[in-house]
Amino acid sequence: MTSRLTDVLRAALCCLCLSGCGGPKEKPIEFIYLALGASDATGVGALPLTEGYVYLITRELDRQISGVFLVNLGVPGARIDLIKEQVRVAKQLGTKADLVTLWTGANDVVNGDDPKQFQEQLRGLLTMVKQDISQTIVVANVPDLTQLPRFRTSPSPTVTLARIEAFNRAIAEETRSSGGTLVDLHTTAVRDDLVFDLDGFHPNNAGHRQIAGQLLQAILPKVPHR
Repeated sequence: MTSRLTDVLRAALCCLCLSGCGGPKEKPIEFIYLALGASDATGVGALPLTEGYVYLITRELDRQISGVFLVNLGVPGARIDLIKEQVRVAKQLGTKADLVTLWTGANDVVNGDDPKQFQEQLRGLLTMVKQDISQTIVVANVPDLTQLPRFRTSPSPTVTLARIEAFNRAIAEETRSSGGTLVDLHTTAVRDDLVFDLDGFHPNNAGHRQIAGQLLQAILPKVPHR
């Protein structure tokens, strides 16, 4: 990754931290939620973006817990190497979180990346998170991308059930090894009414709501309540 991108990530984290440190009228930060991922984490496919799954999770947490603060490090197009770099920068800045969610693997599958190399990067990423950032990690795996409209219309040699299953085995193994919780999106049917019709790839508003609901089932038992 270029030094400029590192600087951008560092600046984004600093701005997020500063935005949470206001005057006495602002409620104190008592729970930090760090979201890692690609374009889905930023809300792509939802209209507006703030209806994306990360923001829906944040709003539900805010109903359950006082003082929730979101640090969203989603980067459109990110694969595991860039997400790992996000974590490295967060570690350098001393970021601590009460909850970390990670949804990764889809871009790596589409790009034709090697699942073994993906697993090595994921292992390093989750080790850093566990040791330096948060003890509570929730990881989602890769849905059946072959059923998305994009790949039904234009099949890709890199997007196959065998490759998706290889990535999901890696995600399951490393999530378990890190003590994290796995959310199995692969067992959920991919329906056209849950997919953003402009690209046939990202979840739409209904899709983001479904993903948020599945993640929240794993998250809410792990967090304190008012």
